[in-house]
Amino acid sequence: MATCRDVIADALALLGAIAPGGEPTIDELDAGLAAISSVLLGIHESRGPLADIDVTADFVAGENQRLRVQAGANVKLTLPNSILRCNGVRVGVYGVGWVRDQGAVGSIGPADGFLSRAPRDGSRIEVVGDSQALYFYRADLNAWVAANPLTLDGPLPLNARFGEAMSALVAERLSDAVGVSPSPGLLRRVARGNSALMLQSGVTRDPTRADYF
Repeated sequence: MATCRDVIADALALLGAIAPGGEPTIDELDAGLAAISSVLLGIHESRGPLADIDVTADFVAGENQRLRVQAGANVKLTLPNSILRCNGVRVGVYGVGWVRDQGAVGSIGPADGFLSRAPRDGSRIEVVGDSQALYFYRADLNAWVAANPLTLDGPLPLNARFGEAMSALVAERLSDAVGVSPSPGLLRRVARGNSALMLQSGVTRDPTRADYF
């Protein structure tokens, strides 16, 4: 399982700043961890808005939600094991009205494939308030992995299949710090990596339907 340290070493090797299999210095590791954080925050922003949920009591988080913990609230937040198949609550007279988007509602129960499903790879949960946190779901590990804060020897918050893409994007950000210009080959890798991380072609998506009310 690739760690942030592994990604930084691969990125520096792509730039020729260290030999393949070499060990980065402390300063290079610090710069690399900041670069990974920058890439992850960019991905987080690019994948679209989260549903804002105000939390004042114990709560099971859902997929792609921003949990706003109210000041002074003492609550327990639980990351979901499954996602209920409902994306919002219709309100209004006789069920006609607008849809209050709650994101995908989470559950600690098993995913039965009918009323509930597993979280989708790359889904996010953000916590804001007195404390802050950001989690990405890794389907290959069946786990929510913290993206804030990052640790050098912790797992990368993205699926292992994006390891090469992350190394290329981190190398691009480190190029100025190490004084090495990205090669044409590396720039092509960066372009492929951006496409892979934005398109996520292996992830199921909900169908888009028109709503006229």
